[in-house]
Amino acid sequence: MQNLDSALTGATTVILGAVTLCLALRYASGRKLHPSEPTVVPPWIPFIGHLLVPGSRIYVVTDPSLAAAIQRNSKVLSFTPLIPDITKRVLGLDDGTVDVVRQNLDPEPGDPRGFLADMHDVVYASLGPGHYLNSLSCEASQELCLQLCELKDNLQSGPLPGGKTDLLSLVRHIVSTGTARYLFGEVNPISGDPELEQAFWDFDEGVGELLIGIFPSITASQAYRGREKIVAAFINYLESNHDVGAAQIVRDRIRVEREWEMSPETIARSALSFLFAGIVNTTTTTFWVVLRLFADPQLLASVRGELRAALAASEEKIGHDTLSITIVRDRCPTLSAVFRESLRIGSENFSVRLIKEDTMLAEKYFLKKGAIVQISGGVIHSDKSIWGDDVDEFNPSRFLGAKTRSGGFHPAAFRGFGGGKTLCPGRHFAINEILLLAAMIVLAFDIESPDGGPVSVPFKNDRVMPVHILEPSLEDRPQVVIKPRDDAGLLSRLIVTVIENHLTRFCEQAFLGVRMFLDARLLARGTSVAAAKSAELGSLETQPLCHRIAARLLVNNCHLLHGQDETAELADTGRLTRDFIDSYAASLAICDLERGSFAIPRECSKFREPALSKVEVAKTPHLHVSTVEIDKCLEGLAQSDSSWTTWISYRHKAVRFCEIAKSDNEKDSTIHLYKKVTEIIKRFSEKVEVQVEEQLRRVDYLMRKTTEATDSLLPRTESLKSQLKGLDRLINEKLMAVSKQSALEVQSGLQDATQLHDVVNILLESIRKNQVQIVMEHNNALQTVRRDTFDGVETMMATIATAASSSVRLQSQLEETELRADRVMEKQNKLEKSLDRLQKFSHDMFLSHGSHQDKLDSAQRSVMGILGALQGVESSTNRIHSNFFSGTGWSWWPHILCPAASLFLGSYRLAPSIARNLLLLGLGEVAGLTISAAQVIRVDTSMPSIHNALPNILKTTFNDTAQMFHEAHDL
Repeated sequence: MQNLDSALTGATTVILGAVTLCLALRYASGRKLHPSEPTVVPPWIPFIGHLLVPGSRIYVVTDPSLAAAIQRNSKVLSFTPLIPDITKRVLGLDDGTVDVVRQNLDPEPGDPRGFLADMHDVVYASLGPGHYLNSLSCEASQELCLQLCELKDNLQSGPLPGGKTDLLSLVRHIVSTGTARYLFGEVNPISGDPELEQAFWDFDEGVGELLIGIFPSITASQAYRGREKIVAAFINYLESNHDVGAAQIVRDRIRVEREWEMSPETIARSALSFLFAGIVNTTTTTFWVVLRLFADPQLLASVRGELRAALAASEEKIGHDTLSITIVRDRCPTLSAVFRESLRIGSENFSVRLIKEDTMLAEKYFLKKGAIVQISGGVIHSDKSIWGDDVDEFNPSRFLGAKTRSGGFHPAAFRGFGGGKTLCPGRHFAINEILLLAAMIVLAFDIESPDGGPVSVPFKNDRVMPVHILEPSLEDRPQVVIKPRDDAGLLSRLIVTVIENHLTRFCEQAFLGVRMFLDARLLARGTSVAAAKSAELGSLETQPLCHRIAARLLVNNCHLLHGQDETAELADTGRLTRDFIDSYAASLAICDLERGSFAIPRECSKFREPALSKVEVAKTPHLHVSTVEIDKCLEGLAQSDSSWTTWISYRHKAVRFCEIAKSDNEKDSTIHLYKKVTEIIKRFSEKVEVQVEEQLRRVDYLMRKTTEATDSLLPRTESLKSQLKGLDRLINEKLMAVSKQSALEVQSGLQDATQLHDVVNILLESIRKNQVQIVMEHNNALQTVRRDTFDGVETMMATIATAASSSVRLQSQLEETELRADRVMEKQNKLEKSLDRLQKFSHDMFLSHGSHQDKLDSAQRSVMGILGALQGVESSTNRIHSNFFSGTGWSWWPHILCPAASLFLGSYRLAPSIARNLLLLGLGEVAGLTISAAQVIRVDTSMPSIHNALPNILKTTFNDTAQMFHEAHDL
């Protein structure tokens, strides 16, 4: 029983000591680095934390107003520095490529531009609202329509195998095949190859594991193999020059990558990332939209009514069997609301920023340099204070008429496309594509559960890393029955269009439809650069007065730029030129924003039409605003994603407008030169006409002379003709005689040839028989030689294989023997060192043995003296033990209070130290054990003899125990 009590006491001591240590470490790890730092949630597991990010802090933002503040402060809180490492892990980029990507990640105006900045320009210029976006949206929707036509034909020819299908897999196939075709052309690495299509989705399902980056070929083997298969297919695609049939945005990306001297493998990995961006979120969002619609018959009927009205309006405005993307966005609010609500529920993305320097967020929270700040989209999307008590329910009506703060929620609360500088550049294209694909499915098909009722909506799988819109788990994917409707024939005739120059309330900003890279695209179509620039500047003439005034002030001051291109201007000419570009770019952007009824910052009042109309055109370059006013206006525009993106677009166009003005001046000089050249050509033409007339007269004279000579030759020609007839008769008579003689000789020769033929046949037959016999003998000999040779080779190969196997085994044994010998040697060295320390410790113990023996003898004498007294007070001891020491608390409280008191007294007002705390806990535990030992003795401590002897015994025992503890610690 005593052993059991001791074991329980020891276990309790260890547990309480560990708990005490964890609490102390948790308190130390939860301290703030700054008084204004956000509340730190300390980890319950010391040294590890909430995530496997030792020594790092992650600030999590769940308030939309703070999210907006982070988005505005893009210079200090930036996602760009994280891109190189993320792409290296996910795409498998080599170190050289990552070094190129790291160059000039966030260039300021005037700084050299890096690879990411150039690629950013290509993507934002192509996917911003305008003509190219409309064209690409139409091409994508038309290709997806063709995919649905194939599905309709397959369903009409017979039901799908099993009668039901996995809806997510079906949407995946349609979107991945269609996207690969309209982006990379008919000949692309995905469409038409089910293995490569499956390899892509294997890569998608393991992106989270690849992002961890720890031995990806092992920890994310399926995704790793899928990625490498796709990359190999893209390398073959590039080497075969199939990219000439790709979309313009793909060709522009490849052009930029080749300008940065990237290898075909790197370009292939970049193409995979672009394909991933174009497929995955579009697929998952379309799946949720379609599933939500067919799960609610009333909602489905409402959307079908809107789509029929949109189809009728498109046919009325454009033509029969047409569907306008613009009209669908304008006149199908329920479909748009279902789309946004599906994004709200399915999107749990994190907008991540690196803190580049210490900063105060919203003048309230201190953020430490080098830490990470995350905007938690999932938490914001599930906040009841923003979306209401039904936040967990699917309710698209919350988005009907609610797009701004006045409509019911903060603009930064909807995180479906991110926000700020990392706002998805392809969001306009994705909206067009998803709405049109869902619209065509709703119009052409009926989808129901296998039992004939509405489909059920599973829960999203939120137990995975949210790298994109979440999907249901594999076992929860809905199985559905899909049938073509009577209206499905419309798909074969449907033409998808866009009504351009039409301002819709769904647009987030109104661009002029002239892209930054319009020159390059028009050149590719055979149009000159001058014509492209004229078209760009000419488009301003059709805009309201505000645009015309800003453009006039811009063009009239263009000679400040000295005719340089944009990169040279921003790098060479200092702040004055940058102010000039930023100012008029802001004016043009504000003109667009006013036309779209957007809120204009108060700081930008001098950039609006009333102020611009009062500015006079000077003979020298002059700005009507100061540098400070420009910076304040830009800060105001940066508070809105739409305003900032619009200004960025016009900033790139400012230099190009000046080039147009310069080309107009050059055109005047060219016209003057053309007039002079025309006059010279006219004078030269008059002299040439005189010379030509003279030459024609000489030709006429020669023709008359030739005719006279021909007439004099006619009599001689008749005489020659009669002589030729007589010669013909003579030749015919001689020829007949010769022919008869030749026929006789030929017949005789044929008889001789027949005889010769017979002789030759006999000779050939004899030769053939001899040849056959020779061939047979030769074949037999060859077979014999081959058989002997094969037997010899097999024997030799077996011998070589045996020798090689023996050599490999011998080599492995030798290597293993060497390793074992090394390990034995290492263990022997360690053993020798341990023996040396043991010998020294034994010697010290031997030296201290004498003193210990004397102390033990003294203790024995004291104990013998005490035993006499103990026999006399045995009964008193028993009564004291039963009344006082029998309490349950006395057996364990020393093990708790002593370590706690030791830890508190030893670390009071000292800096935290794990080693010191552990030592203090050990000393406290020794004290507790000593007090417990005193309990076992059960003596009456009130007697004078015990009072005199017991302190000496305890002191001696404690000192010896401490000395042994120190000696064991040193050993």
